[in-house]
Amino acid sequence: MISAQEAYYIKKELNEKFEDPRISCDFSIFSLEPFQLLLHVQEDVDELSTELRYGLSRKIRSQLTQLNARVGGEPVRTVYVISAPLISDRSYCVILQ
Repeated sequence: MISAQEAYYIKKELNEKFEDPRISCDFSIFSLEPFQLLLHVQEDVDELSTELRYGLSRKIRSQLTQLNARVGGEPVRTVYVISAPLISDRSYCVILQ
């Protein structure tokens, strides 16, 4: 399990350093167990394509590697970006493992 302090660090660092020319977005903490972030897309887009979500997951994982981010003492190896339509049409759940 990740501590609230570690989760906050990851969220804060991603919000400060994550940039992608394809979308403007911000992150918030969604759940600590399992650790999930909420990715909110700030533009008016219908839905992120599977290809774009895959590219984002790779970029987020790369950024987390640079930050030496850990979840439960282990480095983040897998990042999933899935839609979260119950929250909003422009929100995506980012699951870190």
